[in-house]
Amino acid sequence: MTHDETEHDETEHGEADEPAIDGGERPERDEPSGTATGTDDGDVSDLEAALAERGEPYARATIVRREPPVSANVGDRAVVTADGEIHGWVGGAACAQSIVATQGAAAIEEGSPRLVGIAPDPDTVDRPGLDAFPMTCHSEGVLELFIEPVTPTTELVAVGDSPVTRSLARLADELAVDVTLVVADADADRDVPASTRVLDTVDHEAIADAVGPGPLVVVASMGEYDARGVAAGILADAPYVGLVASDERAAEVTERAAGLLDSDVGDVVAAVTNPAGVDVAAYTPAAIAASLLAEVVGERSKASSVRAGGARGTGGAVGTGDTAAVDSADDDGSDDATAEADDGSDDRTAAADDATAIDPVCGMTVDPATADASVEHDGETYHFCCHGCADSFANDPASYLEGAEA
Repeated sequence: MTHDETEHDETEHGEADEPAIDGGERPERDEPSGTATGTDDGDVSDLEAALAERGEPYARATIVRREPPVSANVGDRAVVTADGEIHGWVGGAACAQSIVATQGAAAIEEGSPRLVGIAPDPDTVDRPGLDAFPMTCHSEGVLELFIEPVTPTTELVAVGDSPVTRSLARLADELAVDVTLVVADADADRDVPASTRVLDTVDHEAIADAVGPGPLVVVASMGEYDARGVAAGILADAPYVGLVASDERAAEVTERAAGLLDSDVGDVVAAVTNPAGVDVAAYTPAAIAASLLAEVVGERSKASSVRAGGARGTGGAVGTGDTAAVDSADDDGSDDATAEADDGSDDRTAAADDATAIDPVCGMTVDPATADASVEHDGETYHFCCHGCADSFANDPASYLEGAEA
């Protein structure tokens, strides 16, 4: 077909006959109707960058073959968002836009790319590996598009500076998983890959603000700031919050997390996977980390296929025995102190002397100058061995002060 034979006015659907790929100049285009928006290539790139920054999945549709009369050229591309809106150019035909929107949304949901052909007679383009659809618009023409889903990388947030989290960071690096390690002291020596991001805050709101949207969260601070890690995961809309803790400590952690969030305890419990990890009879920190990573990989696949979903894993069995092994491996002993929070000891008091103070929750002697956490209550400052004790006290000061004042 010659150049003259193919050129004519636009049809009612916005399509225009054009010169073949190797003839003439790129045709002028009208703004397409429907869900598509006219966007140049730079705008499409900017939109992709913005979606990636927000952690939103999308599909990239690229024209790989065309037969006139169509107003799109090979290399034209568009972005399809999860709600089926098209940004870019795939031609002005409403039927083509509808097919691209539908197939783009399906690619996002299924997490798989596809080659799509649109022709007046689908049989003429149908072949293995291609999904053929009819071009029902009056303009006719043929389009073939490659549609690929783009799912942002899911971030793994490991809360705690414990042997388990350090092992988890090392193992995750082998799978090219982006890891953020949440610790109280960023300057401490720890054997983790250089690619590991270290976040030195234990404020749950600051953690949630600092991590990307929808992270996968593993909490294993061994009683130091578990509740804050759980609260941060829930605030960040994490589809998975795994807690390495015994049943008894998990109950305490979720209750404290609910207090931090001013939320119902039942809602927090429902959001947390405990025991966390695949049941592989793990007892050492490295083995527990491997079981956790196996579960994280499964959850990452779910999060990638349905980014906006909220399905939480059911977890495996890294329970009392496993957690006890980790607690013994964690040499700070803070979890033992937390476990004794309700022993009703009569020797608890707000302060011992000018040099030391007594943690009113666990009864440990702490140095006010180096205490991990302090809480103001009724005009007096109380010092604590760890953030876990501070959170327990802040939630219900009276229950701990009654024993001290008896």
